[in-house]
Parts: sequence; C-alpha cells; structure tokens
Amino acid sequence: MGAGMRHEAILRIPVSDRELARAFLAALLPEAEEPPTDRLRAEVKLEGRVLVITIRASDTSSLRAGLNSYMSWLKAMESACSVAGGAGHPSGSRRGPA
Repeated sequence: MGAGMRHEAILRIPVSDRELARAFLAALLPEAEEPPTDRLRAEVKLEGRVLVITIRASDTSSLRAGLNSYMSWLKAMESACSVAGGAGHPSGSRRGPA
C-alpha cells in the first residue's frame, strides 16, 4: 500500500464474457486514473474474465465512499447491459424468474 493508504478493499467480479469485461474495464479506468481526492487510490484490471478493483484509502470513510462509488458504477453497467442486450448480470447468472 502507498504511504498513508492504510485501508484496502479488493473486489473480484467474474464477468460472463471477455468483451463485456473489457467494456467494464474501459468504463472504470478513467475513474481510477483521476481519483476525486488524494485520500483514495484505485486500480482496475482484468485477470482473464475477472474484473479486479483494488481500492486503497487513508481512512475508513474514504474507503467506504470509494466502495460505494465503484459498486454503484458496476450496478449501473449491469442495468445498462440488461436493457441493451439482455446480457444481465456480469457473471452471466440472472436473478429472479426467467
């Protein structure tokens, strides 16, 4: 962890196909490259079809805010995929009745 970044969370999200994983990565990279505050750092990468988001923060409030932001963006992308092509859940599993 970087200096002053004492808290860390790692999200590992399996994505149903490689193209969708790349699209999610491309959507999140600008957020990781330009953090809104110096109290937070994020790294976004792909490991195969698994989207890995590492969030480091100087305090728990910043970590929570970062987690909330990335989870909200993921949910928005999931919803957009459902509406656009029925791809639905990033891992390919659908919730609720078919």
